[in-house]
Amino acid sequence: MKKIYLIVGMHCASCKNLIEKMVGKLSGVASVNVNFGTEKMTIEYDESRVTAADLVAAVGKAGSYKLIIDNDTEVLAPIHHQGHAAEKEGGQHDHASMLKREDYQRLKKTVIWVGLGSIPFVLVMLSMFIAFWSGVESQIAPWGYLNFGSAAYRLNTFNLAQWLLATPLILIGGRQFFRSAWHALKVRTANMDSLIALGTFTAWAFSSIVTFAPAIFGEIAAEVFFEAGVLITFFVLLGRLLEARAKGKASDAIHKLLALQAKEASVIRDGVEIKIPVAEVKIGDLIRVRPGEKIPVDGQIKEGVSTIDESMVTGESLPAEKTVGDAVIGATINKTGSFIMTADKVGGDTLLANIVRMVEEAQGTTAPIQKKADQISAVFVPIVIVFALIALGFWLWIAPQITGLMISGSALQLAFYVATAVLIIACPCALGLATPTAIMVGTGKAARLGILIKDATALERAHKISTIVFDKTGTLTKGQPEVTDVKLKPESDRDKVLTYALAVEDLSEHPLSDAIASYVKKNLNISPLNVKNFQSFAGRGVGGEVEGQMILMGNKKLLQEQDIAIAEWATEAALEFSRQGKTLIYMVLNKIVVAVFALADVIKEDTPAAIARLHEFNIKVVMLTGDNQQTADAIATQLGIDKVIAEVLPADKVRVIKELQQANSEAVVAMVGDGINDAPALAQADIGIAMGTGTDVAIETGDIVLVKGSLPKVVEAIVLSRQTLGIIKQNLGWAFGYNILAIPVAAGVLYPSFGLLLSPIIASAAMAFSSVSVVINSLRLKTLTVSNRLISDLAFYFLILLFISLTAFLGLSK
Repeated sequence: MKKIYLIVGMHCASCKNLIEKMVGKLSGVASVNVNFGTEKMTIEYDESRVTAADLVAAVGKAGSYKLIIDNDTEVLAPIHHQGHAAEKEGGQHDHASMLKREDYQRLKKTVIWVGLGSIPFVLVMLSMFIAFWSGVESQIAPWGYLNFGSAAYRLNTFNLAQWLLATPLILIGGRQFFRSAWHALKVRTANMDSLIALGTFTAWAFSSIVTFAPAIFGEIAAEVFFEAGVLITFFVLLGRLLEARAKGKASDAIHKLLALQAKEASVIRDGVEIKIPVAEVKIGDLIRVRPGEKIPVDGQIKEGVSTIDESMVTGESLPAEKTVGDAVIGATINKTGSFIMTADKVGGDTLLANIVRMVEEAQGTTAPIQKKADQISAVFVPIVIVFALIALGFWLWIAPQITGLMISGSALQLAFYVATAVLIIACPCALGLATPTAIMVGTGKAARLGILIKDATALERAHKISTIVFDKTGTLTKGQPEVTDVKLKPESDRDKVLTYALAVEDLSEHPLSDAIASYVKKNLNISPLNVKNFQSFAGRGVGGEVEGQMILMGNKKLLQEQDIAIAEWATEAALEFSRQGKTLIYMVLNKIVVAVFALADVIKEDTPAAIARLHEFNIKVVMLTGDNQQTADAIATQLGIDKVIAEVLPADKVRVIKELQQANSEAVVAMVGDGINDAPALAQADIGIAMGTGTDVAIETGDIVLVKGSLPKVVEAIVLSRQTLGIIKQNLGWAFGYNILAIPVAAGVLYPSFGLLLSPIIASAAMAFSSVSVVINSLRLKTLTVSNRLISDLAFYFLILLFISLTAFLGLSK
């Protein structure tokens, strides 16, 4: 069984690794993946061997985390979200959201009271800072001493006052750090809180020793730095508050999708119209939808016409005209007319429910680039602790022995100062958030555009597409024949010819007959005449008597059977249409050919522009079709297709994809299709893109699903992939660069040459900002476009440059 569970209480990338480690130890768990960005655990396990209680206990052993059981979702089955939807609009109680709100409010209160308690320490720091720059000695300390029998046991009252204020702020305000670090220690591992707990406790413990046992330092006037412990606690808590708020914005795609759903439906039962909750609608129910109302479920119009705004689901801005027999989508908005529809899909089977499921699954997957970052995060904390101990040992024992290296004040104090800065500034959180937040925002944006990305791997790989293969019918073309040309016998009455053609063709159910009948109705707006002695000639055409005139509509073979000669004008027209790959239907009136109809599977209006954009990306475009070579070449010429593979049987499509992949091992081959016979090829391709207007089999097989089935969405998916990967690379570059630059500076690498040390206080602010900046950068995806990309990137780089400058100015001191 594969399920998704929500986890409340995670606050760093190490939390993810720890939970995976503890849950993975359970016998019966096949695989487990925790996504720090979405705070969800995707797990595959044997329910006969692992119970929900076992999972809760395993997650609890990892730390102060809560596994939400009553909100779990079966991944491989349709899901019902009536209760899970849009709680702020009055839906069923969402336990996970409630717990997250409670955690957020609790954290907010802690940040406020720790912040207020930090004000005296900020004033002390400002006083010392002003005194340093003005050259005037600070008048704040000492206040005096408390003597206890001998000079060895006298207390500095100013230090004592700081200890009394700092102790609850650090040990109570920062208790979540110590609790989490203790849980990690019990299972012989370390997390982000291990670093913070070590750093703040080191600052507090060292300062406490200076306060209560100053004689240990002999003649050296060791100084306290309670302010470092307090302000580190405050800045880390503030960073987590901002991070939680930003992550909430990043993960709002699911909530916005759920909020689209209608709450009630006007159902007609036994001739009576009643209002019922959407959850109670059954398949086959008749539902009345009035102007301005949301369509409650997926179905088909049975009576009436209307214009429907489908933009929230398909991403198409123009309203769609709907009439009897047309399909309508739940959660879309009825704009004009009133109509009655039949419910075809309800609950978890609706398109909206499936979109939510796909987005949730995609956000729960791990991109290949994220796996590498996770591997580094897993060993990051132990490495930093070792590095801090090395720095401590160097400045405590080795540095004082180096000739020419001047150490101001106590070597012990300097060593602890440096070690604390190293522990505090290191930030695996930025590494852990770099990819999942971008994937979360990217998949959410894609869903709003009508592009459903099933997993993070597809989103990451789409930007690498080098060859894209299109199935012709239904993908590049509309998938149904239309009349493109009509050539009439000279001096013929056009309206009369078309009227007779409609009369005969309207009685046939053949697609070509439907196309001709639709063409005439559209151009003349008339009703069919009565037909006598109607005949159908299988595979050749139809015929009948209209107003005493004998009419035949058919192909060349039918004319040959009926010994009907084809005039020179008709032969020339037929030859020209055939060159264009079109299908021909001759019309015969009383043994004389009076018209030639040319039909073709017409190219979609937006196809040429989409192909041109793909060429701008240097992507090779291949058309795959079962049509004859002449027809395929004609369409390829119109569109500028790079390669045509015609007369391909459905079973051979997989072979063609394999050949394209084998021709260039580095090529990333994408397949775009919509039919059942496309499903194997979609699965074989590196990336399968299914048209949402196609079959369920193709949609299930595709890695990316285009809800509306329009080709510009293929281009949008590739552009979005490029934007998302660009953000991920920026995030990882910043996260790695920050740690590589900050840790050595915190370790005192600038001290021997310049006498500069990084303040642990500024280090804590820097660490908090590094995490928040990654989330903020990912949020840029929401508004990122091709036109504003440069300005948006420059703004982010300016923010990073400003951050580095402020850190250097405020944090580096002699």
